[in-house]
Amino acid sequence: MEHWKQWTASVGPLGQKLTERFGTLNQQARERFGHAQDLTELPAEYKQLEQRVDALKSAHQHMVRTIKTYESEAYDYPHALQESVTHGAQHLGHTLSTWAAQATKSAAPAAPASETHPRTLSHAIARSATAAAMDLSQCPAKVPAYAEGELVDTTESKLAELLRRFAVAQDAVGHARLHQDQSIVYSFLVVWNTFGTQIQMALRARQQVRDARLHLDGWRAHLKSAEQSSTPSSSKLASLREEVEQAEDKLVSATEEAISLMKTVLDNPEPIKSLAQLVQAQLAYHRSAAATLEQLSADMSDMVTSVETDFRASRE
Repeated sequence: MEHWKQWTASVGPLGQKLTERFGTLNQQARERFGHAQDLTELPAEYKQLEQRVDALKSAHQHMVRTIKTYESEAYDYPHALQESVTHGAQHLGHTLSTWAAQATKSAAPAAPASETHPRTLSHAIARSATAAAMDLSQCPAKVPAYAEGELVDTTESKLAELLRRFAVAQDAVGHARLHQDQSIVYSFLVVWNTFGTQIQMALRARQQVRDARLHLDGWRAHLKSAEQSSTPSSSKLASLREEVEQAEDKLVSATEEAISLMKTVLDNPEPIKSLAQLVQAQLAYHRSAAATLEQLSADMSDMVTSVETDFRASRE
């Protein structure tokens, strides 16, 4: 070790780094094979912080692994991957946007036909309902109730009207879901990704502590060996004691830095705030979807009553 130190000292800062790295690896190997004794004990506060940060790291990984699903538009409609963006699909989206504008009596123009319609499940259902309504619109809207009788609405025309309303409602639900997803991405995932960066900084600082502890124990082992030698050299002992003191200072500095970074991670309120915002985004989406579907259900109930009445009257 002493000869290695003398050689690396001759090549400047790079040599010093090589010395530290070699000493760290050597001590690590000694500990792994059970040949090391009198290991430096890290402060209890530090070890407790390590446990807490490890738990927080695991929690972070579990949450981000799942919540990042919201970054994918088609997460609830896997068949979207098999669909191609055709002119027909674009036309359906344009027709649906026109219906939605009419339903809300909005003056806003419909989305351009060239714009790709979103690929959520609700939007896919809306496109299917739109296509079905357009198919039924080719049938006569009214037919005679009996030969040369009064014209009455056909079942197909009533179904087409309900499909049109159903398509508009599903389109609205799909857009509410996209708004929820965007809110979750920016209010939760972006925050938690930044939080993950802070955790990684704390973990790197802990690695510095580990390396500094191994470095210190390596020099302490060399000092102990030199002191127990039959012919100890006073200059060599002085040099080794100096190395031990420098390694101790480095460990103290690294430990203080790691403690500071771990406390910063653990004291950060953003993960809790962002989780609450995620719930708010989900709540807003489900409220909007529920309101839309409740109105649609009421409209459908009226139509069902009318159709059943007409059906019974036709059988009398």
